[in-house]
Order: sequence, then C-alpha cells, then structure tokens
Amino acid sequence: MRLIFSFLVCSLITIHINAQNWELIWSDEFDLDNLNTDYWSHEIGTGNWGWGNGELQYYQSDNVTLLDGKLIIEAREEPQGIPGQWDVPYYYSSSRINTRNKFDFKYGKVEAKIKTVDGQGFWPAFWLLPNGACWPEDGEIDIMEQWGNDGPTNQTTGAAHLGNGCQGSSTYQSWSSSISESYADDFHIYSIIWYENYIGWYVDGDLKHFITPESFSSEFEWPFNQDSWYLILNLAITNSGPNNNTIFPSNIQVDYVRVYQTSDVMGCTNPSSTNYNALATFDDGSCIELINFNVDFNCTDINPETVYITGPFNDWCCGCHPLSDLDGNGIWSGTYSFDNINEQFEYKYCYDNWAGQENLIDDMQNGGTCAPITDYTSYANRLIFLTGNDVTTNDVYGQCSECLSGCTDSNALNYDVYATYDNGSCEYNCIPPLVSFSVNMDGPLPEGYSNVVINGSWNNWQGWGITLNDNDNDFIWEGSAELPIGTNEYVVAYTGQVDSWLGWGVVGSAPIGSPCDYFPSDTYGNYGFNLACGDTVQLPTICFSSCENCYQTINGCTNILACNYNSSANVDDNSCTYADNNADCDGNCLTGFTSVNGSCVAIVNGCTDATACNHNSSANVDDNSCTYADNNADCDGNCLTGFTSVNGSCVAIVNGCTDATACNHN
Repeated sequence: MRLIFSFLVCSLITIHINAQNWELIWSDEFDLDNLNTDYWSHEIGTGNWGWGNGELQYYQSDNVTLLDGKLIIEAREEPQGIPGQWDVPYYYSSSRINTRNKFDFKYGKVEAKIKTVDGQGFWPAFWLLPNGACWPEDGEIDIMEQWGNDGPTNQTTGAAHLGNGCQGSSTYQSWSSSISESYADDFHIYSIIWYENYIGWYVDGDLKHFITPESFSSEFEWPFNQDSWYLILNLAITNSGPNNNTIFPSNIQVDYVRVYQTSDVMGCTNPSSTNYNALATFDDGSCIELINFNVDFNCTDINPETVYITGPFNDWCCGCHPLSDLDGNGIWSGTYSFDNINEQFEYKYCYDNWAGQENLIDDMQNGGTCAPITDYTSYANRLIFLTGNDVTTNDVYGQCSECLSGCTDSNALNYDVYATYDNGSCEYNCIPPLVSFSVNMDGPLPEGYSNVVINGSWNNWQGWGITLNDNDNDFIWEGSAELPIGTNEYVVAYTGQVDSWLGWGVVGSAPIGSPCDYFPSDTYGNYGFNLACGDTVQLPTICFSSCENCYQTINGCTNILACNYNSSANVDDNSCTYADNNADCDGNCLTGFTSVNGSCVAIVNGCTDATACNHNSSANVDDNSCTYADNNADCDGNCLTGFTSVNGSCVAIVNGCTDATACNHN
C-alpha cells in the first residue's frame, strides 16, 4: 500500500463481471468469535519510517475484533503515546493483518465486501504483495485504497506498482471512481480479476480499469506473472494526520474476503475487434471498438474553423483526425477506430493547424482528473480506457468541468443559475430589440457573389444569420432583425455561387484596435453592441471591413441648422454660416423682432418721442400713445419760469399795477 501522490484517473467504464466458471479456493467469512490465526497474522509496530509512508499509527492486535460476522479494524487515539521506531511516541493505534505464509496464490478473482470510513487522515486499504521481498521490482496490487477528508469519502482508487530493483526506480498505473454519497455509508464489493498479462479492477461488479504489460514503459518488466501473493487488510493514519473534525475511535468493517480461480481463457471474444482472441472463453473487457469523440467549445471564446484529436497515436498531428460541427451547435464530433493501440488511449484537442491546443495543467493542479497524463507543470493530456465496447467522450475544450447550457441573463424569465454558457434561450417579458444594419459595399459585388449577410453570436455563428438587401442598387445593403438582449457581436460577409452560398464566402470584420472593434481583448476584430429590452437601434452605415462609410467624398456644410447646409455633403469643410438668432438667413427679422442698429431685437411697443410726457426709453416701435403738456407748463402742470397761471392757463408774466381802482392800473 504505497502512498500515491500523483494522478488518479476517473473512468466511466461499466463492464460487469460476467458469469464464469469460478471456483472458490479460499475465503474468510469472519463468523468466528476471534480472528482466525490459521489464516491471518498481525503486523506489529511502525515499520521502517511509518511503513515506508510516514504513517502515524502504531499497529497492534488489540484493534481487531469480530462482531456479528464482521471483521472490525478500529483506529484509536493514544494520548499517552506508544513508543515506536527509535522510541518515537505514536499517538494513534490501528491494525494490519495479512495471510503471508498461511495463504498465497497466483491469478484468480479476489474480492472483499467492506464498509470504509469517513474522516480526515484515515487510509483504509485492501491489497496484495508477492512472497518476494523486493519492492518495487516484485510488484504490488492495491485492490482498494481510500483517503478520508472533512467531507464524505466518495472516491475509491486502485493501483499496480512495479519497478527496477529493491527501492529502485518505480512506476504505477492507478484509477479512481467517485459516487455522490460516501463509500462509508454502506458495504461495497472491491475486487480484481487477475490473469496472465492482465489485471482488471471492479467495484460492485463494474469494471473500472484494467492493465496489461503494454500499459507500462518497456524499461519495466511486468512482475504480475511471477511468484505467489498474499492478502493484506489495514486501516492507516496518513502522514498529514487527522484534524479537529476527525472522530476517534472509528473503524472499517469487512463482511468477507474470497478468492476464486477458473480454467477459463480470458481475452477479447468479439470477432470484429482488432484484438480478438479466438481461444478466449471469457471476455475481459479488452476488445477495441470505436471511439466517439465529442468536444464542446461553447464555454470558450474560440471560434475554430477546424478541430482535431491528436496524441501519440498519430505522432501529435493536428490535422490527421478532424472533427466536425455540422449543426453549428459548438460541439465538434467524430468517430474513429485505431489499430495497434492498447487499452489506454492518450489524446488532446487542437484546432486550426496548431493555432491553439488544450491547456489542462491548471485544472489538474486544482484537483481535476480529466488529463491524468501530466507532470502538472508542462503538459496534461487526456486518457481513455478502452474496454471492449464503443467508447464515447463528452469533453469540454480546455477544462475538466462541465459546460452547462441555458439562459445566463439574470434579468430573463428563465434565468438558469447553473448555466455556464448562454444558448440563446433567454425569454423576456418585453419587446425584443430591433437592430437595423447598413453596409456600403462601394460598388458591385465581385463576380460569383450575390448576397451580403450578417453572421453573429446570437445564432452560434452559423452562416446566413441576417440577409441584407440593396433594393435601390446604390450599393448600400440594409436589413433588420430582432436580436437577443445583452451583448451581441457580428461580422459582415458576402456569399454566392463561388462558395456554394455557404454564407461565409468573404468575411469583413472590424480592423483590430479600431474604434469599432467591440472586443479589443480578443484577436478577431468583431463588431458589436449591447441591447436592452425594447431597444430600436439603427446602426451607422459602415464600409465593408472598415469603421468608415464608403460614400464618394463631398465637402460642404453638414449641419442642418446652418444657412448654407448641404444635404449632399458627407465631409464637413467648416464652411457653415449661421444668421442672427432673431433673423432668417436672408437677414429679415423674425416675427416679434425689429431691426435696431442692424440687429434684430425683440419688439417693445410704446411712446418713442423723447419730448412726450410718457416717453418710453425701452420702446423701439411707437404705438401712438405719446402725450404732451401745455407749451407754457411742464408735464406735471406746473407753469414754466416766466409764466404764471391765469384762469387755469400759463401766461407770460407782465409786471405792473393790477388794482383796477388805482390811477395807474395796468
């Protein structure tokens, strides 16, 4: 049970252990009161450096009990510590039992029904070692290993180790299988079918993984056809240890351990497979059938023209095995069969003649399992296990996680919080936006082309998105369509007989980095706009593959408010002239205004005669309202100097005797 620090491979293989002529040669049903010491021996202590893995437990026999027909191996805390190697105290105890020198065998079906354990630091295992004592050269078969954590123990693994020499260079093949609940919730059957040049792992009767000598590099010799092997069961504590959530004591329970053998010949029994074995009486799942590849590009911003599978099977050729997306749904597919490949098929996806390729390193560094052929720093390649049935991949380009389609707009009626890409299904309780396009082609289309179209993101970049028309033959192609709410991007294309009306004959996009490059972060130069519910948008006329229009240049005043506005001009030459605000372009004052000193001012009615008693200095139009006083009086009726009032009138003053009785009356 060597600790595996490298990748764990998930597989969706579901081949069952078919009926065979299995003969039970050994079993322990654990129906005695105590452990059957004719079958099992205890391993005691800590081994060398925690059994070679830095394990934290001390193994002792006290931690094994039998109850109700079950073997129970219990892990406990030891607060006082148990002296181990070099008298270093160990603060956990458990048990490890084996059948060495009591029962060993080679080949057959080996299975145990086990209920495992939840909890950080727990490491239960069911495994085999050969009687030879040279590891890794003599090999190791791990039928079941599980590593507990703070959550449910929902992943189980298995592995085969081999190498060169004792404690020399080593390698291994491993796999993993997950369930939604915990393997500790109930009993599960963990087994292998082991035959000459073949080992297959099963969980509850389903084949999860298998290996042959070709699964390993030629520098390593296959050790699994040699020697006799014995069984081991144990519950270890990992070198990283438990945490505050780990519960002690905890245990694993084993209902039974059984070993079978058969005279059947194992191999591929399908005559149509390239590795058909006419002598085989039992199909071991190794038949090579078709591989159906499917890769989803919808969760990327990549719009490839061609997609390929590549790998060591075609010397990393990005062009030899193409996939297709005939319905334009963003999922590229293809089916292939391959000669001279074994049960493991290494591959990845590339596009447009190595313009791009998958990078799954980050996914694997963050716990992904879809690219187990990896060093975690420079490469990460996918892996398929071929098991005799047609194999189908459902990959997401560039990531291990799913790519879920749906409506991603939180404002939509059918918003899907789980969707990772928008499939155009959003529904709104509003008027759909209407967008009108106008493209100036600056002359007739080239010979063989007859249509101008708008292709965009709203229909997954399928050709013939929106068809434009030039009904007045002015080379300006126009058209309208209702489009989805949110961000939309598009390009212009013209198509025709030359390209079989594909809708992608010649493409015109925005110059990269230009003002109308709506998505400057990418390298495509697509036009774009953002739409809200009920929008009506008239896009400006653009020249094909440009931000500018293509009209013949006409200089002049382009301001419709100017006196010299030129409706034909498309380039303003700064010649615009404007009249006084209160006059028309001919200089005539507008209604309600009058000319004063060459300017049009608002009319003010009143008396304009400065000699009148009611003269209005603000008036500029006389309304005949002027009033005047007597010539010998002011406007207040007061007689002027030299005048006096006589009988209500101002008359000139004449000095003299005014008494009529006087002799000199004047």
